[in-house]
Order: sequence, then C-alpha cells, then structure tokens
Amino acid sequence: MTMVRIALPNKGRLNQSAIRLMNKIGFPVPDSSNRTLLAEFGKGRYQVLLARAQDIPEFVEMGAADLGITGLDIVMETGRKVEMVMDLDFGRCRLVVAVPDDSDIKDLQGVKDGCTVATCFPNLTKAYFSKMGKNVQIAEVSGATEVAPQVGLADIITDLTETGSTLKLNHLKEIGVVLESRAVLIVNGKSMLEKKERIEEVTGAVESVMNASNKRYLMANVPKASLPNLKTLLPGVAGPTVMNIIGRDDVVAIHAVTNEDEVNGVITMLKSIGATGILVIPIERMVM
Repeated sequence: MTMVRIALPNKGRLNQSAIRLMNKIGFPVPDSSNRTLLAEFGKGRYQVLLARAQDIPEFVEMGAADLGITGLDIVMETGRKVEMVMDLDFGRCRLVVAVPDDSDIKDLQGVKDGCTVATCFPNLTKAYFSKMGKNVQIAEVSGATEVAPQVGLADIITDLTETGSTLKLNHLKEIGVVLESRAVLIVNGKSMLEKKERIEEVTGAVESVMNASNKRYLMANVPKASLPNLKTLLPGVAGPTVMNIIGRDDVVAIHAVTNEDEVNGVITMLKSIGATGILVIPIERMVM
C-alpha cells in the first residue's frame, strides 16, 4: 500500500492553522499539546508527522516526508530542494529590516558597511544586503532578535513581524522588507513521481479548502420578474442556479456562490429586488 507522509509544524504560529486545515480535509490530527509525533489516517494510506517548522524542508527534501506545511521564509532560508505546490491562506508575515528609534540609520541607504545585523535568517539577510551592495556583519541568533540592539549585539536586526507591534514595543522602526512570507505546501519531487495519485488526492483536497475559504453559499427566493437582474448581481462560479418552487409560479429559488467580503452588499441588493428567505452558509470545500 502506498503511504503518504505529511509533515506539520508541531508548535508556533503555523501549528494551529495547519492542524485546522488537516481537519477540514478529513485528517483529525491531535492537538499540539498531544505528544504523539505520528498519526495515521485513511487505513494507513496517510500519516501525519509533527515536527519543528524549521526542519520540515529538510524532511521533505530527504524523503522523510512526502509533503509538508511550513513558512516560505523557512523554505527560502534553508535553500532545500523541494517543490512548492501552493500558497496557503494563513501565516502571512514579513521579514523586515529594523533599527532602534533613536538610530542614526533612517533608511536602507543609511546602512554603512561593517554594520552588524542580528537575525535568525542569516542566509536571507546576507543575500538581501549583498544585493543592495552593502557589506554587513551577520550576528546569528536563535530568538529574541528584537533585544539585540539594546544589549549592544547589533546595530540592525531582521525579524519576522505580522503587525509591527512587537517592533514598536521594543522601540524599533521598520526601514525595509526582505521577504513577504506565508504558509506554503511543499512536496518531495521524487515522491511526486512515485506517489502521484495519492499525493494529488491530498493536494486536491487542500486546494478545495483554499478555494472555499473566502466564499459563501447564498440561497434566496426571488420574484421571477427580477431574474434578468440576477446574472449581474450574482455571477457566482458559473452564474446563479435557478429552481422552481412547488406551488409557486411567481417566485423561484436561487443558489449562488459569492465572495465573503461581498455578502452584505449582495444581501442588500437582493432585498431591493424583492428577495426573501435569504440564507448565507459557509462552504467547507469547493472543487473547481
């Protein structure tokens, strides 16, 4: 039997979202507080491995896992030879360049050769400054990068941020962006050839969840006289579906898929043409 192993982060900012994604495709992965490192699903056809996000690109490259979810920042930093299948809709953050609020360095042009940069991402940071023609010294740290300038370890830092609030709390200001990151699904190239059908089952399921994540299923009863307005009002995936209602000649039932951020406006427009019984339902998965 062909078994596909999927590596997920066992903790950190991607952990819970990755587990929720697996749950949605039918893999009830144990909570991160559970010490189980391996869990099997689908009568042994699939196995989930919980590992450090930093190790997942290596695991996938070496074939210890066929698929993995980790951050784009980690994939780019490690330089491991893996294939990126798709971007996921969580884990968005930026790897930024920051300096103390009172620093003489006001922008990237003000970075002088010989400046020390503290970072957990030495490869990305070195490549970034080299591309700018800046010769900086890299001080590699394993955490708490934001305190490096306060203790005299570095003049500059590069660090991940989602909102910038941690930088502000530590009296740092952003002066550049090294990388826009997000969670990605990666695959081992050899596995993709040898286990193509099984892997495509998983990637297809993940894609269907991604397709549905910002969509809503909408149903309503609409006067037949208003039908000409619907194609423009509810384009959906392939236009709204119109169905007769038993015992009613003047009203039809319409079903459509719409973007989540457009739902309120669509409801208002539907009401304006006489629609009633409007229902909005989340979509778990959508296969395009």
